[in-house]
Amino acid sequence: MRKTNYIIISMLLLATFLSGCVDQTEVDVNSESEDITIGALLPLTGDLSSIGESSQAALEISRTDINDYYSELGSETKVEVIVKDTESNPEKALEQLKELDEMGIKIVIGPQASNEAETVLEYATENGIVLLSTASTAPALAIPEDNLFRLVPDDTEQGMGIATLMHEENISAVIPVYRNDVWGLGLSEEVKNSFESLGGTVLEGIAYESNDEDLSAEVESLNEKVATATSEYGEESVAVLLCSYGEATEIFALAQDQPALSAVNWYGSDGIALNKELVNNDDSASFAIATNLKAPIYGSDEKNSRYEEVGTRIEEQIGRVPDTYAYATYDALWILTFVDLDSTPENENSVKLAMNTLTESYYGVTGWTELNKDGDREHWNYDIWTVTEEDGTYQWKLAARYFCHDGLVFE
Repeated sequence: MRKTNYIIISMLLLATFLSGCVDQTEVDVNSESEDITIGALLPLTGDLSSIGESSQAALEISRTDINDYYSELGSETKVEVIVKDTESNPEKALEQLKELDEMGIKIVIGPQASNEAETVLEYATENGIVLLSTASTAPALAIPEDNLFRLVPDDTEQGMGIATLMHEENISAVIPVYRNDVWGLGLSEEVKNSFESLGGTVLEGIAYESNDEDLSAEVESLNEKVATATSEYGEESVAVLLCSYGEATEIFALAQDQPALSAVNWYGSDGIALNKELVNNDDSASFAIATNLKAPIYGSDEKNSRYEEVGTRIEEQIGRVPDTYAYATYDALWILTFVDLDSTPENENSVKLAMNTLTESYYGVTGWTELNKDGDREHWNYDIWTVTEEDGTYQWKLAARYFCHDGLVFE
């Protein structure tokens, strides 16, 4: 087994920051060289393409920094990343994981979506593949000792954060709209449980299939439900909770033509926050402003100088503020590089042991990466984003933060 001294982790701060690219060509991962090959399942197209784009940029930067670091040490070790596009489709994610497996790759970043992770987990387990997701958050996937690790917390905390925000803003009744998958169902249920514990009321919601191309019927039904609710509770006390991905852009564009939907506050989730398509669509962005949309997303444990520097470099590549999952992806490649060095990649138990050990003492751009008993991130905070307009340009703006120990703090 190849071993690397743990002092290397603290020396990570010496890594240089230059631009680079992810090599998507096939390589011989079974060669005798010291090169390290990591797979990645990213949603470069489809409903989660906004997250996929920022994560890919983070991987490019991370790989360059790692290789520059080894070069400074005088080592010939090189890290390569094989990126596969899941197309935001669970079945495609499984197909792509099988391709990585055929190449001999047993350590993979992703999948990013929980429904993709749910679909590929059985194959990964049966074939000794260890996954490290930087965006999957469904509580149903918080499973001890499985092959899925997550560098983000599950949605138990996000649900409490959204509920607390609604409660602080004097919302009495909420109507949820959510994807009918493991993530949408899980998050909406967490919000329901937390909001009801605070004395709020969660009314019957609307579930929609993630592959539905026309959501006009769902939006019309939602308008009727909201109209009924406002007649009982008042417009200022009713809100809509939207648990969606990129389809939020279509939902908002449709909702602007429904009078009741424009009269209440809307709350989003991490599937919406910092989504580039939403602010690039005038109809959707203006509706988000009119309804005071607030959307949380996992925030770093504590921002540091390296967080700011890496964030600037990602922003230069994608032309917008990156989501926090991109920062987690940057850290994930560093972690898996050391996991590969400290384990026998063909032995999943060895890989999982190295993963748990390294994350316990690793400090990256997102802070401490300690995992809990389910293999998910232990420490959490949430950034809450809203949409603003300036000189005809729409953009995301940080509105508040929800801290695990201090509660809600407005900017």
